[in-house]
Amino acid sequence: MITGQLRLDQKQRSLIWMTGTLILAASLVALVPGDARAQELAGLVKRLFDEVTINASTPNPANPAANIDHSSHFFLGGENLTLAVRQLNVALAAQLASFPLASSSGGFTFGLGPSGEIVPTSTTFGPLFAERGVTIGLKQLNFGFTFQGTNYSSFDGQSFESASDGLAFISQHNDCCPATGPLSPSSTTDFNPAFERDLLRSTLRATIETKTAAFFANYGVTDRFDVGVAVPIVSVNIDARVDAEILRLGSTETSTTHSFNSSGTKTNATAESDSAKGIGDILFRAKYNVYRTTTAALAAALDLRLPTGDKDNLLGTGATQMQGMFVASAEYGRMSPHVNFGYTFSSGETSALAASDDIPQTHSNNGAPIPNVTLNQPDLSVPDEVNYTFGFDVAASPQLTLGFDLRGRTIRGVPRFDLQDTTYPNRGPGALPQPAFTAQDEFGLEPTTGNYNQMLGVVGGKINLGGTFLLNLSLLFPLTDDGLKPKPTPVVGFDYVF
Repeated sequence: MITGQLRLDQKQRSLIWMTGTLILAASLVALVPGDARAQELAGLVKRLFDEVTINASTPNPANPAANIDHSSHFFLGGENLTLAVRQLNVALAAQLASFPLASSSGGFTFGLGPSGEIVPTSTTFGPLFAERGVTIGLKQLNFGFTFQGTNYSSFDGQSFESASDGLAFISQHNDCCPATGPLSPSSTTDFNPAFERDLLRSTLRATIETKTAAFFANYGVTDRFDVGVAVPIVSVNIDARVDAEILRLGSTETSTTHSFNSSGTKTNATAESDSAKGIGDILFRAKYNVYRTTTAALAAALDLRLPTGDKDNLLGTGATQMQGMFVASAEYGRMSPHVNFGYTFSSGETSALAASDDIPQTHSNNGAPIPNVTLNQPDLSVPDEVNYTFGFDVAASPQLTLGFDLRGRTIRGVPRFDLQDTTYPNRGPGALPQPAFTAQDEFGLEPTTGNYNQMLGVVGGKINLGGTFLLNLSLLFPLTDDGLKPKPTPVVGFDYVF
C-alpha cells in the first residue's frame, strides 16, 4: 500500500504550491492571446489553394481593348482541387481539435478501512491516459493540470512538412469557351481551344503546432460516484505554403494564356502564417463504480464534450460529443492492468470556412455566368468514433508509478486519401484524340469512405513529491499513419488531492 505521509509541514506545502504556480504561470504566458487576426485559421489552407489558381488576364483576340479573366478557370474545372483540398481541410480541422488529453481520474483513491478510517485503495497512482475502475472516494477533491505541445508531420502517411515532400493536387481547366467539338466522356472539357488541356499542379507544405494547457478537477459525490470537468486552453499555429505550376500540355511553353504574370511565368507560390489562442472544448465527466473487490473493479463512465472552442480558429471541433465507456482495472501486487472501451456519438459540424467555395461566377470571355458549374460539397459533419485504451501501471516504489498505455480511436465513415497516378486523356496539342498525361503521386480522394484507425503509445510515470501531490511526466508517440499524424509529444502535469 502507499505509505507516504499524508500530512505536509509548512515547508512542503510552500514548495508544492510554488512548483504548481510556476508551471501554471509559464504555461499561461505561452498562451496569452496574440494580436487580432484578419482571417480565421479554419480557412487558411483553402485560401492558399484559391490564391495560386488565379492566372493573369490576357487580351481578348476578338476585342483587343478588353481582357479575358482567367482567374477561376482552373478552380471551376478542377474537381479534385475544389473538393479534395476542401475535404482535406475539413479533416485537418476536426482531428486537430480532438487530440487526447491526459487522464483526470486522480492519482489517489480512498475508501473506508475495517475500522471506518479513510485509507488508500490502490497500490499505484493510476494510469497515464486511461481511466481505472476505482473512484476517488467520498468527498475527496482532486485538482490537476497538464501541458502538452504537439507538432504534426503528415496526413495519411504522406509528409507535408519538408521542402522535398508535400501534398500535391491536380486541377483541370474548366470548359470556359463555346464547344467546337464533342465532349470527352472522361473529361470536364471539350479541349477546344487547346489551352483547355493544360493542368495545374498545387503542392501544400506546412508546419502545424498546438499547445494545450488543461485544468481538471474531480469530486467524489459518493464512495462509488465521481464527477469531473476538464477545461483546455489551446494555442494553434499554422505556417503553410502552396507552390503551383501550370502544366502546359495544350498551350505552348511560351504561351501567356496561362501564366501568373504578364511575363508568362508558369509557377507561383503563396504562403501564410497565423495563430489562434483561447478556450477549447470543455469536457464534463462522470464515473460510477459498479463492482469492486480487493483485486478488481468495474465502472461505467460518461464524457460530455461541449463545443465551447472557436471552431473557426481550430480551437474546437464544432460538435457536441458524448462518449459512453466501460472501464475495468485490477491489482496484482504492484501491477495494475486496465482496459477502457467506449463509443463517441458526435452531433455538429466543423467550420464552414474550411470548405467555402467563394468563387466568382462571372469569369468567361463575355462576362456572363459560366453555365453548368456545380461544385460538390464536402462533408462537414464531425464523425462518430470507437475509442479504446489498454495498458498497465506498476508501483516501482512507494513514491513512483510507471505506466504504459495503448490509446486508439477509430474515426468512422470519413473520406480517405491516398497517393494516386491519375491519367488525364487527350492532353497533347493538335487534333483529337491525343495521348494521355499521367500525373504521378497525386494526393486524391478514394472513391468510397472508410475509417481512420489511429493509435498512440504512451509511456511515463507519476512521482509523489510529498503527501498527495504528484508530478506526472509522459510521452505520446504515434503507432499508425492514418489521418493527421503527430510527432512524439511530451506531457507534463501535476495533480493534488485536497
